[in-house]
Amino acid sequence: MRRIPLKRHPLFSAEAIPAESRDIIEHFDRVISDVLSLSGKHRLLLGGAIKKLSHELTDDRTSRRLGYMNDAGMVSAYINYFMWWNLVRLTRLFAGMPANAFDLSDGDVVLDVGSGPLTVPISLWLARPELRSKKLTFYCMDLSQTALANGEELYLSIAAKTIAADNSIRPWNIVRVKGELGTRIKEKAVLVTCANVCNELIQASTMPPDYLAKKYSGDLLSYLDAENPSASVLLIEPGDPKSARFVALMREAFLRRSFAPLAPCPHTAQCPMTGNAKKGGKWCNFAFSTNDAPAALQKLSAKSGLPKERAVLSFVLAKKTDLSETEKNPVRTERAERTEAGIDEGRRPKRLSLRITSDFIRLPDMHKSGYYACTELGLVLAVDKTRVQPQNGELLTIGYPQDTSLRDKKSGAILIEI
Repeated sequence: MRRIPLKRHPLFSAEAIPAESRDIIEHFDRVISDVLSLSGKHRLLLGGAIKKLSHELTDDRTSRRLGYMNDAGMVSAYINYFMWWNLVRLTRLFAGMPANAFDLSDGDVVLDVGSGPLTVPISLWLARPELRSKKLTFYCMDLSQTALANGEELYLSIAAKTIAADNSIRPWNIVRVKGELGTRIKEKAVLVTCANVCNELIQASTMPPDYLAKKYSGDLLSYLDAENPSASVLLIEPGDPKSARFVALMREAFLRRSFAPLAPCPHTAQCPMTGNAKKGGKWCNFAFSTNDAPAALQKLSAKSGLPKERAVLSFVLAKKTDLSETEKNPVRTERAERTEAGIDEGRRPKRLSLRITSDFIRLPDMHKSGYYACTELGLVLAVDKTRVQPQNGELLTIGYPQDTSLRDKKSGAILIEI
């Protein structure tokens, strides 16, 4: 039976970002120019500096020194290229998250670990206008005071542009903290964010990833006010297999500490896309086309020899929740999962949520198209019988399928129709 979606929620819709924010992102180079003085010589050498920094951030990590972002040239290259691309990624992600993803109130504290030039706070300000009126304090932690100082200036400039018509709104209180994960702050946070940090930490460590996930999850959660029902943690990493594998391990570690995934996961069961090579090797990552990315950014990318066709990331947002001992342990047998879902006992739920985890896939044997999706049943191959054409990352809600016994021969995923 075909399952026409009852609800659809895109993850990366640019239209979900306020118009004034889209304009700022489109012309972020002008904001940089207004706030940060860049000499003509630096502008001329910018393309080469960006390429050099990219080399050090990827294939030459071992030669990159600790605190590299304290170098003015490195910070300039980072802000003009990497920060701009991260704003494109994160604003779309934040705008596409659930309405209750950032459940913050006046007086709340947010900690951003590895803040650099405040990319996460700026992205939140641009993507979630309902937060602008909140009286929040952001502790922005990084080893580079230069990056933090530049980031605060950029944030204040952007905030001024977006609240010019409303004198009742004031920028958030920014507290710059020089340090790394584990550095103490004076207050407990309601939200802890950590973007593009863990991939660097695990590269620099010889310890196994599961050990590091246990350690870093504990470090991040130690900053939270455990008594606050809104306490949550957001981890974002590049969408490469190694980083996505670590995000999956952090998800398990959060669950064991009673922090359940709010996004992107539509369930608290075992992750079916852990990136574990022994179990099929599929990793959880989400992507969107950069065709409509800022024209000036695309031009700069091409000039630097780093053109980008897709923006990719892996993430998990987890919130403090009362979980049973079984739910705290996501490594369960398939039969146990099916029993808990009510499948073996005839207590089928009425609806099934699917998070689309792939682009369009041709299914020549069926003469149809399909999409991989994450569900409480595990990995699903959704055959698009009704031309739903979901986008990568989209969350669908459908009527619960009557038959979940059919499997895709290639992936082992459960076959369902939408």
